[in-house]
Amino acid sequence: PTPLKEVKWESPNLVSFIVMKDPIDRRLSGDATTSKLFGEEADRTEEQWEAFAKYDGSINFMLTRLTPDHCGEEGENATIACLEHGKELLRRFTFILDIQCLEEGLEALANELGLPIPDVKKGRGRTSMSARERIGNDDIYDFIVGRNRLDLELYEWSKSLSLVDCSALDEGDFDDDLNVADAGDVDQFSDAINYNYTLNATDYSDDKFDAEDDSVFNNQSDSKSTNEELGSEISLASNNITNQDNINIDDRESIRALQIENYKKGNALLLNIHITHHAGTTFCAAMKQIGNTPSNACNGGDDWPETVPRHRPWEYDETDRNAIELRKVYHFISWEFGKKPRSPLVDVNWESPHLVSVIVMKDPIDRRLSGDGGINRMFGKEEERTEEQWEAFAKYDGSINFMLTRLTPDRCGTEGENTTEECLETGKELLRRFTYILDVKCLDEGLEALAGELGFSLPYLNKDSGKTQVSARERIGDDELYEFILRRNQRDFELYEWSKGLSLVNCSALEEELFDDDDDNNDIINNDDDFNDSAGNDGNVL
Repeated sequence: PTPLKEVKWESPNLVSFIVMKDPIDRRLSGDATTSKLFGEEADRTEEQWEAFAKYDGSINFMLTRLTPDHCGEEGENATIACLEHGKELLRRFTFILDIQCLEEGLEALANELGLPIPDVKKGRGRTSMSARERIGNDDIYDFIVGRNRLDLELYEWSKSLSLVDCSALDEGDFDDDLNVADAGDVDQFSDAINYNYTLNATDYSDDKFDAEDDSVFNNQSDSKSTNEELGSEISLASNNITNQDNINIDDRESIRALQIENYKKGNALLLNIHITHHAGTTFCAAMKQIGNTPSNACNGGDDWPETVPRHRPWEYDETDRNAIELRKVYHFISWEFGKKPRSPLVDVNWESPHLVSVIVMKDPIDRRLSGDGGINRMFGKEEERTEEQWEAFAKYDGSINFMLTRLTPDRCGTEGENTTEECLETGKELLRRFTYILDVKCLDEGLEALAGELGFSLPYLNKDSGKTQVSARERIGDDELYEFILRRNQRDFELYEWSKGLSLVNCSALEEELFDDDDDNNDIINNDDDFNDSAGNDGNVL
């Protein structure tokens, strides 16, 4: 047959979607032929399981169907180039659904296309037993995984493009109000993007693709010894814990000193509050080289300990316990928020001595220009965007004050230019409670400073990776549109500018080349001498 890539998936008259499935679960779906060859799953003998595992007819089944020349048939020897071909095709489809929450995906699809919401029974796509449990033999399971490794990678990667985040449903993060078009419709400019149906501007599109580049991190041998020591600390049970019995929770500096000390002892967990498109992929890639992190984008995965619930954020009273238990397994985790958190972030015990919290802040207009598959489908690629598409992009309500609507209760900030000063102050209050704030403009320098604070070594960093060469105003190319977007996101912009005063590294000083080897870095690192003395550090702190 003609390769799927030859289809014009970008046609304005075609809406395409694909349902993705865990490749090992697919192998276990069963059919008459499989049962004839290897017996019914429930009655399968060890010899039949071995024959089932060695069967070549289903190796990398997805890739061999999606890519030209049946690439993927080589099993464990299939190339990364084959995987990238599969990803390239998936990016061209209008929608991706995950069978693990197919019914919720169909609801969201109906909402996107303006169709009646189907009456579906939730949860029918979810498996109650894992594939490993169903096979009942670790060696056979690992053998099948090895042969279908690229299909598994393609499926895991596809989750970031899925219309509905099934893991959020499983973890209790799903918020029913996200099924409702809460950002207005874009009928007034649908002709500009060649869609003949009303786009319900929900939050599904803009939070699914984190295009941050994690390639800037390369292994360096001189960082191994420190990181290996840190890795051994991670496996220790929580003992010799410094507590906060005598700490005033309003004393931010003392709280931070306690959190940092406990992290160094292996008794505090490092947590990134990741707003989508705020360099979470880059941060995760760096932390994976330092010590253990969750397998799935540092957010979760099959290796998550059963003793800790998967939901996020945590309630106040469970913060200590969860952080202590997770530190026995990981040194770092991430909470990504593309959608509204299931419960307010203010309810987390950010003052816990067992939690070191970090947030990376970003210019809200640069964030709007980060781009992803959903935005490109709606408004075209940035470099090819017409004047009408830029106007539609500017009027899109789904990303107004994106930071504030994730950081504050009740999604304050959705009012755009009418957002209140009180909403801004609520955001500031939360940021003050985090242990560290980094600025994506100088992320690599921020990560270096963070490493110095917490006592680990980072691999080589490309110091230009977080810096944009062209301003947002220049990229938009129209002053009126730029000012319009800025006004609608004014409170986010104010929050970002204010956060620079708390950022671990002063990016402006770097950009203005104010660094002087003789001035002890005072222009670069935001200092507080009293806190430095209490923390026992040498000036790389707030």
